[in-house]
Amino acid sequence: MSRIERVSVERRSWRGSIPEWTDALSTSIGRLPISSFDQELTSCVPTGEHDFEGHIELGTLSDIVLAKVVTKTPHKLTFSPRGTAFTEPAPLVLVFQASDSCRLEQHNRSCTLNPGDWSFVDIGYLFHVSSVGARNENLSLRVDRPSDPELLNMVQQGAARRWPGTAGASRILQGTVKEAFSQMSCLHHAGETGLRRAVAEMVWAAFREQFEAPPRLAHLDLQRARIKKSIESRLEDPELSLESIAEVCGMSVRSLHRAFAADPAGSASKYIWIRRLDRCAADLRDPRQAHRGITDICLSWGFNSTSHFSRLFKEQFGVPPHEYRLASLQAFLERQPSAQPRSHAPCRHGGQSRTR
Repeated sequence: MSRIERVSVERRSWRGSIPEWTDALSTSIGRLPISSFDQELTSCVPTGEHDFEGHIELGTLSDIVLAKVVTKTPHKLTFSPRGTAFTEPAPLVLVFQASDSCRLEQHNRSCTLNPGDWSFVDIGYLFHVSSVGARNENLSLRVDRPSDPELLNMVQQGAARRWPGTAGASRILQGTVKEAFSQMSCLHHAGETGLRRAVAEMVWAAFREQFEAPPRLAHLDLQRARIKKSIESRLEDPELSLESIAEVCGMSVRSLHRAFAADPAGSASKYIWIRRLDRCAADLRDPRQAHRGITDICLSWGFNSTSHFSRLFKEQFGVPPHEYRLASLQAFLERQPSAQPRSHAPCRHGGQSRTR
């Protein structure tokens, strides 16, 4: 049965690079030792004087790694591979932006990803990832580099390009990745094998579609990204409404509905409760939140009815909240006896690094 692993890194009032975070990303998502990268050039540097907090939840589908990455500190990541580091073809990491925004840079190209967008970086070459918001969240998908010449050409041309995930194969891929991650702990071997094959095929179908599709007008995409940013900043507010969002974004409610017509959620209202459910599910999976009641968690993310929350949660995740929490905590406890946490250099200035 697949399990979700959790890695956390926290540093208090820290200035300079945070090697624990680059180590966590390279070994858990990239499945590469940090020694594969040039230590003088590879870094994670918080922007400004902030406490750093980052969390990774991940699971695997054979050689495919699925991970939810959440950081609560603006920062810039730089990864520079060593010249002789890779004896085998370097993997790719696809990034599906869930909240806030991030900027990718590679091969003299750059793009900004807003919620619903996706792109990828090629681990075999220097790349930068910048986060500017207070809470950046994305789903990362690690896949092996293809051997097909056609796909290799797309990889070379496609790194650090922004692609909308609102239609076609990109929308199907993004929805499948999200559902696969949420159901990771429920998968058995037969389902895992079939899903791994399906996800790999969807990845390359989405690549081909982006290169073959004619250019699209970006107005609605940008408008929708602005709306989502406003929603993300107020998810905890039980008074959040479409009218107030439209007012903040300087548009009519009708324009707001039109902007969401092509979104995977289908509507702005559904997007709001999906994002609230995602936040609640993350708290229910977190063993550090085990002391909090389910009612407290759902109310803290803007729900004002526990019965409504429970019904929506079961529709979204297939089980009631208490069963979801129980299964997640049991999986966490089952890992403890055999867990082999990596040892990081001790943190200074009151910082701490935890691996779970």
